[in-house]
Amino acid sequence: MALALLRRRQGRVLLRALSIANTDLGSGAFLRPTEELGASDSSAEVCSTSSSHQHGPVFTSSWSRTAQRRQYGVNNSPSIRYVPVEEPSFDDLADSEPTTYTQLLSSIRSAKHLKRLQHLVSIYSDRFDAVHVAAAVARLPRLIQYRAADLVEGAVPQPSAPHLRLPPRRKQRAALRASHLEAGAKLAAQLDTMLLSHASHFFPRQAACSIWAFGELRHRGVIDRMASLPDVLLAATKADLQPLRVHGHGVDLAQLVQGLAKLGFADAGLMAALAGLVRERLGDLQQIELQMVAWGLAQAGHADEALFRAIAQQMLATGTAFLLPSGCGAVFWAFAKAGMASETKLFDALAGGLTGQALLVAPSDVATVLWASYALGYRNHRLFHTLGDALLRELGSASDQQVASALESLARLRYSHPPLMDRVAAEVLKQPMVGTEDPTSLARVIFAFGRLQRCGPQDAQAVARLAEALSRRLPVVREAQLAMACEGLLPYGYKDQAVLSSFSLHAERMLSRCSAQDLLPVLRLLGAAGAPHFQLAVAAARHVATDVVPGGRYRYVRQVVELLYRAVRQGVDDAGAAEAVLRLAAEHEAELRPKDAARLVVIGQAMNLKDPLLGRMAEAVRGAPELLDADTAQAAEAAARALGDTALAAALAGRQQMEAQA
Repeated sequence: MALALLRRRQGRVLLRALSIANTDLGSGAFLRPTEELGASDSSAEVCSTSSSHQHGPVFTSSWSRTAQRRQYGVNNSPSIRYVPVEEPSFDDLADSEPTTYTQLLSSIRSAKHLKRLQHLVSIYSDRFDAVHVAAAVARLPRLIQYRAADLVEGAVPQPSAPHLRLPPRRKQRAALRASHLEAGAKLAAQLDTMLLSHASHFFPRQAACSIWAFGELRHRGVIDRMASLPDVLLAATKADLQPLRVHGHGVDLAQLVQGLAKLGFADAGLMAALAGLVRERLGDLQQIELQMVAWGLAQAGHADEALFRAIAQQMLATGTAFLLPSGCGAVFWAFAKAGMASETKLFDALAGGLTGQALLVAPSDVATVLWASYALGYRNHRLFHTLGDALLRELGSASDQQVASALESLARLRYSHPPLMDRVAAEVLKQPMVGTEDPTSLARVIFAFGRLQRCGPQDAQAVARLAEALSRRLPVVREAQLAMACEGLLPYGYKDQAVLSSFSLHAERMLSRCSAQDLLPVLRLLGAAGAPHFQLAVAAARHVATDVVPGGRYRYVRQVVELLYRAVRQGVDDAGAAEAVLRLAAEHEAELRPKDAARLVVIGQAMNLKDPLLGRMAEAVRGAPELLDADTAQAAEAAARALGDTALAAALAGRQQMEAQA
């Protein structure tokens, strides 16, 4: 049998060799030689090998064998024509079931809905390895959506592109969809458990993505903690950060630092080691990576002055052109949190980026940048005008907290944006006060109007309405909020006795928590309005003797002096408080102003005190009576006449006459 097959195969090879020697390969015909070999136009009998018996051109033996070989050689210069194929509208792996390793990975990365990712994890979890788990973890934060009511559609009004739309941004304190919140928490817990068994096989890229993703989930309120954090962190930081040093890139460092900060990781030693590695790799980091690192280090409380200075220099070298307004705001916030107020060149570059992208600035960016500017002591009127315009444009979608924070920062920066203030006053008068307003926002807006001296009729009405709304929220008002509101009401000559009486009672109830700077604005407003507050004054004097001076609950000595002075002006006689204040004033005599000296004279006369310090205070007032305000000068003149100090009384009387003439 084998021998027969071999002979058959050899016969076929021999037949093929003979065919090649006598065959026209171009036409596929066997040629039978004719008798007239020299006639090139003579016909030949053709036995076609094709089934259709097609007759091709006939060549005689006069053609050279070389020409025949060349004619039927291989084409070494093929022509390629590309045919464009339209891509499908939907990914084939988005809904179909994966069958291979790569299809499963592609399905995870291309999952468009939370349910799809849940399905893949629940059905194919036994086929997951470290790469699949890391991909699923990184995909999860992108699939959890916010409520539609908490999203604002972005539109850029431009004549050349009237229909240009930006991605929707979420409002402050936006809430996740209830179904996504519950499903996302369950899926995160399942992936957290899977990380425990796969984290040992992670590369730094996968560890950084996982930590960043769980940080995002915690930041959004989906989870409280990451149980697998030690195992995942060990995969990237073991052996003195050796995996990061060998395999890590700039994005890995950025995601790792930011993710740990959002997870509330508080290991100062590890953060210091990561900061050192960031310093080594600083030249390899891109702009957004520098922004993430700066934010993460500031959030974690690792304010390394040398590192932040190096980050600022690197950002200036690479430029800030690719940072969105939110990124510029994050850098502003990070440097303000770190206390790096000297990097004005970087702040100017960030301000230029914000000004150039004015139409993309969101209310959250306005509030963040203005707060950071005040904290840094940075002044840029062009930037403030741009931010004010942006907030005015987006006022309808901004939250009360964002507007109030921005107005307070503008007031502390002493920058007034009249169109914005007018619009806010009109909105306050137009919208009803329902009694559930945020007291911090109410106090901040009152303070801003008062600090910026907005004393028009509409402004006064808006402030009065805000004060009334704040009086209805007093049970949840803290001492700092009440002080801020009273300071804002003082320039208006506010005299609503019902509201002022409620302020006095509330201040007395929370007196034990008040510092000198919290209590002073309340006493100033009540004294200027003529509202009775004798009980609050008595309690304030006792608070000075028992808590303020012994506990150091003051910023400046002059605050303690003024606090007791305003209590004395209400008829309070507290010898213990007076002795404590005089001792404190004697220790810090060089810090006292002529105004403080006059108030000490009033305190000494009212309580019949004999102290050498009071004589020196009288000499100080006599030397500079023009530095006193009208109320203090009048009280000091009456005290001098009661003490029989005619020289001091005459100096103060002359000062008042000069002021009256002026």
